[in-house]
Amino acid sequence: MKKVIVGFSIGLCLLGLAGCSSKKEASETKSKDTIKVSETYSTTEKSERKSSSSSEKTAESSAEKSKSSAKEAALWDSQKASALQSFMNDWGSTMGQTYKEYQPKQNVDFYGLDLPDGVLGDTKIQPIAVNDQIVSAEWSENGKSAAEYTIVSVYSDAETAAYAVKHVYFFGFNNNQPIVLVSMQNQGMPDGALHFSATENKELNAGFQNIATGTASQTTQTTQISNAWTMDAAVQFYEETYKNPANAISKDLIWENYDRSCWSVTEQSGDRIVLHWTNLGAGGSYDEFIKVGDTTELIVYGGNAAYPNDPSAKYTIRNSDHVVIKTEEF
Repeated sequence: MKKVIVGFSIGLCLLGLAGCSSKKEASETKSKDTIKVSETYSTTEKSERKSSSSSEKTAESSAEKSKSSAKEAALWDSQKASALQSFMNDWGSTMGQTYKEYQPKQNVDFYGLDLPDGVLGDTKIQPIAVNDQIVSAEWSENGKSAAEYTIVSVYSDAETAAYAVKHVYFFGFNNNQPIVLVSMQNQGMPDGALHFSATENKELNAGFQNIATGTASQTTQTTQISNAWTMDAAVQFYEETYKNPANAISKDLIWENYDRSCWSVTEQSGDRIVLHWTNLGAGGSYDEFIKVGDTTELIVYGGNAAYPNDPSAKYTIRNSDHVVIKTEEF
């Protein structure tokens, strides 16, 4: 298959109470003389002790209730919002994308639709659908609402991404469980809804889960990201493969028309990444990279409409020297 590149833009106590309760039983010898030891308290002392004990129990009970209420109310707060912002900056950089945060009255133009106001709250002009089912959704500052999906944050790369490869992410909760919804819809649907699905990106999903539940530090999150295959690494792998004269596909590229800025990331999840190449003017193609041990599978999709169901070819490439060791044409 011949690939001619026309233009620019192709991207988380042990509380082991060892109940070491060592029960020691001692047998006492009964004697004829039994000594009785008793402690007596005045009525006032008893009353005071009772009152003090009761007050202490009431205070403890109130404290426990307060802790419980605080825990229930901690689905989302400003500290978690700040952690998500830092995470998205790092994750976006890894993906070769630039994400900005949006909220009610501070919208992003997503293919002509103002988000989040266009689909959330009193000003919404259309519903949202998740997995092709229209659902109720509301914005919330603390992660609680009466809707099926409670949205607490919105991020998008719409201001910087090329047309047709823009993303918008809704971070929120469904049945009090963290969830990341993504949409790339760029035109109207018959049901008039903006369609979302749960993200398939493992790093993004794990990052938000950790932040929302407070189960991992920022350092852990950054480590997870750093282990992912970056866009730069995938582009470098692509270039080394197509520059290798030992490969027949080295003749398929017109380097005079090649520009790294034409790449952008479409999907990324650990050992898999999908890059999009945007042609000058219109059109483009997709390249999917999957690491398999000592080799990488490069799946090529000849046009925008071809991805993900109509690949053109698959190349199995040795990682050590970028040599194509197997070619499958479709």
